Formats: sequence, C-alpha cells, structure tokens
Amino acid sequence: MYVLPLGLMMLPGELEISLKISIPGYFLWGQNKVRRRKTIKGIMMVEAGEEKAFQIIKNVGEEVAIEKLKIEAGKLQKGYSGAPVVDLETGFVVGITTHMEGKNEEEGKEGTAISIEALKKIWPEMPPDVFHFYLEKFDVITVNIKGEEINRHPHKAAFFTEDLGNGVMLEMVVIPGGTFMMGSPENEEGKNYWESPQHKVTLQPFYMSKYPITQNQYQAIMGKNCSDFQGGNRPVECVSWYDATEFCQKLSQKTGKNYKLPSESRWEYACRAGTTTPFYFGETITSELANYNGNDIYGKTPRGKYREETTDVGSFPPNAFGLYDMHGNVWEWCADDWHENYEGAPTDGSAWLENHGKERYPVLRGGSWSFNPNLCRSAIRYDSVRRDVHDYLIGFRVVCDGGRTT
Repeated sequence: MYVLPLGLMMLPGELEISLKISIPGYFLWGQNKVRRRKTIKGIMMVEAGEEKAFQIIKNVGEEVAIEKLKIEAGKLQKGYSGAPVVDLETGFVVGITTHMEGKNEEEGKEGTAISIEALKKIWPEMPPDVFHFYLEKFDVITVNIKGEEINRHPHKAAFFTEDLGNGVMLEMVVIPGGTFMMGSPENEEGKNYWESPQHKVTLQPFYMSKYPITQNQYQAIMGKNCSDFQGGNRPVECVSWYDATEFCQKLSQKTGKNYKLPSESRWEYACRAGTTTPFYFGETITSELANYNGNDIYGKTPRGKYREETTDVGSFPPNAFGLYDMHGNVWEWCADDWHENYEGAPTDGSAWLENHGKERYPVLRGGSWSFNPNLCRSAIRYDSVRRDVHDYLIGFRVVCDGGRTT
C-alpha cells in the first residue's frame, strides 16, 4: 500500500490552517465500501490537538452521497479529516474523509467520507486540484538483448494537468512511492564506477512531468525560447541549470504548488519504473524505441537511425509509470551536486547537495540524441557541464511533491 501526495481542500483566507492540513492523503478505500444517503448539515475541519475549528459548509440541506469506509489495512488515525480518499484501481480521488466512527475515537477501522460528486453539488467553488485527475492507458514494451519485442502489456497511470495559458498544458504523472536499488550492478554492460555502490533508496510518492519540458511550455512560463532545434513540442534545450531552476520557481508562483528539478534518485526511480535492466525496455534499446545515436549499438542489436536532432516528445513508447523520453532525446538537469560515487548518498529520495569541490557541476541524466545507447541507460549519470552552460543536448523535466507554496 502506498500514498499519493494529494493536496487537501483549502479555503481562501484560511492560509494558516490550510498549510497545516495540506498533508499527504492516504489510501483509505478498501474493498468493502457502502454507499448511503444522508443530509449534510455542515462539514467541520478540526485541527488535531487544538480546540479551534472552522466550518467549510454550513446549513446545507441537500441529500448527498456519503461513503462509509471500511479500512482493510492500517488504521484511520485521528486527524485524517480532510484527507483524500483514493480508488485503489484507478488512482482517482473519489472523496474526502469527514470523521471516524467507533468506540475508540483515537483510531479505528471505519470512517465516513463525502464523495467528490457531492462536494461539487454543494460547493461549486471547490478548488479543482481535488478532482482534476485522469487516467491514461498505454502499452509497455519489453525487448530482448537483440532488441526484438518479446512482450507488450497494457498499463495505466494517473495524471493531472496544469494550464499554463494560451492552450498550453503541463501533464504531471503520479509516481507511486516505493523502494529500489539505485545504481548499476557489477555485470551491467557499460557500467561506470560512479554508478556504484548500488544502494537501496525508499521514496515517498511524487509527481513528474510526463515529458521533458517542451518549448511551448517553456515559452508560456519564461516568455522566451532559445532552443537550437525549433519546434513547440520538441524538448526545450540550450537552457542552463539556472534557467531550469528559474522555470521551476516561476511555475510554482503561477500554480501555487512546489515545483523543482528532480533529485537524481527520484529521476532514476521514475525512469526504471520497477525494472532492474539497463533500460526500461529491457536488456537494450533500439532507435525505434528512443532517440539516440543509432550508429552505435548496445547488446546484440543492429545499427539503427541517427536523427542528429531532437524529436517531438512522446514520439517513442513510455515506461510503466507513463513517462516518455527518459532514454535519449535530451540530457536532463537534476537538483544534485555531482559526487564521484554513491558513498554516503541519501537513501530517502532527497537531493544530495553537499558537494566534493564541484560547486559548478550538477548531475545530468538520461543521455541525448547525440550520445550512444550506453550513455542512455537508466543508471547513467554525467557531469562535466557547468550550471551556466547552454547546450543543445540538455533540457530538463520537473517534479512536484503535492505541497503548496507559502
């Protein structure tokens, strides 16, 4: 069971209280659920451990659907009021918890929640963040060492969108929490010493942009586009680390959410999407699956295409999380300072910011259209590019932890 970092409802003018309750929501929806009808007289949001409370809706007389929750795993703790209720099958937010039931008021196995549909009826001004998620279905491809497709499985992932203006949207993918082995195993072809030692990292859920940030998206936030390979749906490039960081700051200001560059552990976890092979496609990749220098080979694949430029995002198949272009197209800036290996690296998904005298060199991930496939592996990490460099090989993508800016 994992947790989605979904923000809670908040009212204009309730800044102090809203920040305190803007915590991760929990998967409270078990297999057993009972729908019933009830007249809502008011919904209270109470701060745990304090006397003060505020009323979101009062004197509402309409009958609306209330869900009775039966928790199969874990306990419904005191203070869960307001936490989103998430459908385990789809990842959608289906309700907001209201209160617990049972003899023990501190914790319990049952509770109640008001459905999103009911909230929309009685609170038309409800913040859209609560329910603007959607599900997308796609196929995930696996290949053998020769690059031959050996499997194709249907997958689905949950997304939400940010409206950047002028018809430009930013799609953010729900990345579930979990634990993985970061780095490359000793027997991986092309392994570098700076990808060691392999170590276990446990991450909380987060959101990551479905694609590298495109030129249209960059233009919408920054008001400019300095890319060498022009095209609105191509990844933005020729952006420095400082440019990418400024984009995150401005995007945060526009949306009220905390956007930033991914840590390299978040990046690798998202790229692997549960795989342990060199690529999320399996033992190798081909130029039909990613944009890299196809003159070089990995494994036993034949030579492929060398396009000599970026391609539109989403032109190649995604991984199991629903992320595209994690191998090739453009290198992607990460938040971390460069370190020569993983000795002492964080194990919680946070960025590693204590550097070894390379203040100007952050981490790059993912490879690019110009590099060979070995340098597009899930574990590959690269330095030697200063933060202030503008290069047509380098772009970025963003992550969000679901919190709100202050």
